[in-house]
Amino acid sequence: MTYSDMKITTEDTDRTNSAGVSSRYRDKKKGSTGILVFGAGVLLVGIALFFIVKTLGKSLDPISIVASVSASDIEETDGRTNVLLLGSDKRNSGVVSSELTDTILVASIGQVDKDLVLISIPRDLWVQSPEGYHSKVNEIYTYGGAEEITQVVEDVLGIPIHYHTLVTFDLFREAINVLGGIEITVDRAFTDYEYPVEGKENAPDNERYETVHFEAGKQVMDGDTALKYARSRKGDNDEGTDFARSRRQQKVIMAIKDKALSLETLINPVKLKELYDIYSKSVDTNIDLGTVQSFYLLSQKINFERVTAVVLDDRSEANEGGLLYAPEDTTLYGGRYVLIPRTGDYSQIHAYVQKYVFGGK
Repeated sequence: MTYSDMKITTEDTDRTNSAGVSSRYRDKKKGSTGILVFGAGVLLVGIALFFIVKTLGKSLDPISIVASVSASDIEETDGRTNVLLLGSDKRNSGVVSSELTDTILVASIGQVDKDLVLISIPRDLWVQSPEGYHSKVNEIYTYGGAEEITQVVEDVLGIPIHYHTLVTFDLFREAINVLGGIEITVDRAFTDYEYPVEGKENAPDNERYETVHFEAGKQVMDGDTALKYARSRKGDNDEGTDFARSRRQQKVIMAIKDKALSLETLINPVKLKELYDIYSKSVDTNIDLGTVQSFYLLSQKINFERVTAVVLDDRSEANEGGLLYAPEDTTLYGGRYVLIPRTGDYSQIHAYVQKYVFGGK
């Protein structure tokens, strides 16, 4: 069983050259290039929270309990429900003036197979928007909102997106603190000597950065620590890439899931109410209250031992997600570092993703 092919149409191909770039490319970039970009961390809390927080927060009010809710109320295609999880760099402090989505991840939930596939899309992937302009994928939400980035992700991965959730910097940190921290096993020690200090974006270099270090092994992280672990971009020991960040991001998602679904959290109405309040003020989503209740019921059936993490990159073997490359000549991309498909279109990515979401792992 496979989804219908959603690759680039003939019309798209006609206005795209051999490098996959429109001859009518226009750079819609706005804002300062010195903006502190908040990366992977902001949405790590997303999957755990949309499964449980809003549902249980609502359940604190007995009048609102809907007895007829069932997992079948959730949209699906070929037995799978796909949720686009976005992490925004917008913060309550007002320091960041853009709203890039530097974390872009799809959670594909098997209603029949009861499994979960997490697919990370690198922020530097060069894409075409439904409006016809080209940009990095992390800029699409800023220009066209959730509808446009949803269409772009469907085009890239070849699967339908049923729901979207965008969370912010503050949600990540606050939610982990409410949970009392999360337990993470750091696979390898690393040091980042250029971790950006919040609020110091325009300060001299010696004030803009701090050094963060993580030892290998199991440890409990509070919100600030987990944020740094997920967001670090310049770590040594092979941890200084977006792809390493994607893997750390997926690791933290599972840690949040474990803590959010633990008995310690489920029987604590104060924590549930705090999580609900954070979720309510910090999330942009098309998942309504009734649907979230259905997601919670579905989450009880998911076998979390069957979680597959898929990361697209430009350095792995093709059968491990290395389906992209960074062109040396960046003239067509405004001189910026970008990633584009090795085959010139998304057909190879579609086949790779469908292999995982339909169990051929």
